Amino acid sequence: MLVVGLVAGSGGAARASSHGPTPHASTTIAVWFKRDARLWHTKRVTTSTFQVRTAVRALFAGPNAAESAAGVKTAVPAATHLVSTSVAHGVATVNLTPQFASPATKQQIRMRLAQLTFTVTQFPNAHAVHLEFNGSAVTSIGGVTVPRHMRRADFRRLVPAIVVHTPVIGAHLSPTVRVTGTSNVFEAAMIGKVVNSGGRVIAKKFFTATCGTVCRGRFAVSLSYHVANAQNGTIVVSDTSATSGPPPHIVKIPVRLSP
Repeated sequence: MLVVGLVAGSGGAARASSHGPTPHASTTIAVWFKRDARLWHTKRVTTSTFQVRTAVRALFAGPNAAESAAGVKTAVPAATHLVSTSVAHGVATVNLTPQFASPATKQQIRMRLAQLTFTVTQFPNAHAVHLEFNGSAVTSIGGVTVPRHMRRADFRRLVPAIVVHTPVIGAHLSPTVRVTGTSNVFEAAMIGKVVNSGGRVIAKKFFTATCGTVCRGRFAVSLSYHVANAQNGTIVVSDTSATSGPPPHIVKIPVRLSP
């Protein structure tokens, strides 16, 4: 078994059974989909040691049920298959079937290239992606130029102002949840909230990222809440508003709250 499944929760781990030899220790990998026309970060747990190959296959498997219900989608055509992967001198060569070039708008094509690039370049030995179809280099798809070495900087406009790394959609949370991610918001000022099933805010904290306004910083904040019984809830991460209106950037993560 390669991809075991969704990260179980804040600090949780998925479990897998095997009738064969003892599997490798599980590890968590990032997979990038899309939500609201921007890249969306999520996670999977795997026991495979072939990291790039496993990450690409997880990308091609698409969002899970909880993610789909929350509006997470993929721009990668469903008929796309992975032929091979290799990494040399910091460049990951990803060899796919031509279905990856299925007709779509230029915006959708850029998104699928961004999803692939961000998913593959999470690993320290892969700083760029070289795309091939059945062993031949790809230079253009549907009028969109494909760089010989695709890097995250090529798709920076598709990265949302706030990217939440943990918790993931559908996570089962303990009464203290660690919220982490990156952001580029005004003065790095942010707000984290826990909202219960009735829509009431049951935890709230102001915090700052390590950088903001003109740079992307990291953030981490712990939110403690109390509920009498297990229920659906939402983690809300936003920047602050300079007016009386809502914040410019709001991210909502549907989760399961535990007493």
